[in-house]
Amino acid sequence: MNKRYVMIITALCGICFSLLADMPRDYYPNTLEGKSGAELKTELHNLLKNHTRIAYGSRNYDGACTWTVFRESDKRDNGKVWDMYSNYTYSFPNSGAAKGMNIEHSVPKSWWGDSNYDDTTPGYPYQYDASYDLQHLVPADASANSAKSNYPLGEVVTASFDNGVSKVGTGYANGKATNLFEPADEYKGDFARMYLYFVTCYQDYAWKSLATTMFAQNSYPTLNAYGQSLLLKWHRQDPVSQKEIDRNNAVYSFQGNRNPYIDYPNMVEYIWGDSIGYEFSFSGAHSTTPSITVSSNLIDFGYIADGTSKQTEIYIKGRNLTSTVTVQILNDNRGEFSVTPTSLTADELNTTGINLTVSFSPQTTGSHNATLRLTSNDLESATDIALSGSVLSSQVSYLEIVGLKSTYKKSDSPVLLQLNSDVAVKWTVDGTSATHFTPSNLSPGLHTVKFTTANGSGKMRVQIIE
Repeated sequence: MNKRYVMIITALCGICFSLLADMPRDYYPNTLEGKSGAELKTELHNLLKNHTRIAYGSRNYDGACTWTVFRESDKRDNGKVWDMYSNYTYSFPNSGAAKGMNIEHSVPKSWWGDSNYDDTTPGYPYQYDASYDLQHLVPADASANSAKSNYPLGEVVTASFDNGVSKVGTGYANGKATNLFEPADEYKGDFARMYLYFVTCYQDYAWKSLATTMFAQNSYPTLNAYGQSLLLKWHRQDPVSQKEIDRNNAVYSFQGNRNPYIDYPNMVEYIWGDSIGYEFSFSGAHSTTPSITVSSNLIDFGYIADGTSKQTEIYIKGRNLTSTVTVQILNDNRGEFSVTPTSLTADELNTTGINLTVSFSPQTTGSHNATLRLTSNDLESATDIALSGSVLSSQVSYLEIVGLKSTYKKSDSPVLLQLNSDVAVKWTVDGTSATHFTPSNLSPGLHTVKFTTANGSGKMRVQIIE
């Protein structure tokens, strides 16, 4: 993301802060300060996961139920139900559910495999906390809810259902045609922040069904490249509204936990976005300590034939630097590895960042290893990047990815994934099956392309830039 866009996001976040008068600051521990990325996400996970189960349905047990909360969290100023799935007008009855509406799991419960496992405890039929979680449960028009099914979020190209608010049909996810659900523009940010809350609160769940269209089975980032790119886009396009703030406060009063991405929208950038290399602060200020971040701490060139060479790029970004950063390669006695440029200016690192070109030109067969080191008078310690590569004799048959560059812009066309040999092959991009590498579906940063054949496997890291 360019500097101008970051400034716009910061301004929007400042506006959101002014709306949060009812947000209890003491809900969020000071231990969140100074963290980012996986560390910040896990701190939030440990905070959010501890909340109260509210009885599911329209009958009060233990003093409340889903529809009890909806009467507080999803009520318009005129007393009608706030439905993000249709433009129909529904009214709350004195008790029970609104006729013609469902309780909708915005993140489908089939994605973590819950079912009605306990019919003996009234109001509590499900196994998992996520099935009761009102941070993502909302009232929904029944027909729109039915059409939405358990489809992932996305941008619909050809609609099979469109009521003016909800759109269902085919679009593209992970480079292939997929059934998708697309909410109205005014609710895209709402859904994005519910999903971001969800993969934070439940980052330890095992995903099933269509979840893998958007989610990854890990504690960080818990989103694949498609899911991360889409949710960041919608979060940025549709800032937090007063509706979301009021709903967050109402759910908190019953359930006891909050959606931090409504309270602090800029947290999203520190975990998945353009501020991963910075330390989160409740004040919104960045640390002034000079530092650099690199897109990877390892460059593995894999196998190449003797007499050949290979190149790749690595992205370096600086913060608060005033001195030049020197680049050198250590432990490389025979000169197998080289890098350009070897001197990086502070100004360029702080603003746009710099791509280093690293080359592997071995003179002998076998495995080769070295260290690429970044140093500066500003930095307390050096940053090391491990380099490795192996050389096979040209007489030995080997597999190699062909036609794929190390860096693409998001606007570049899809590239067919292929090997230098006509063999049966299975491809994945960031763990998801694919036939093409599609830059427009991927978030900025490094992505892993892997192939598997009956005779072996290999992988390549490819960078996406704006």
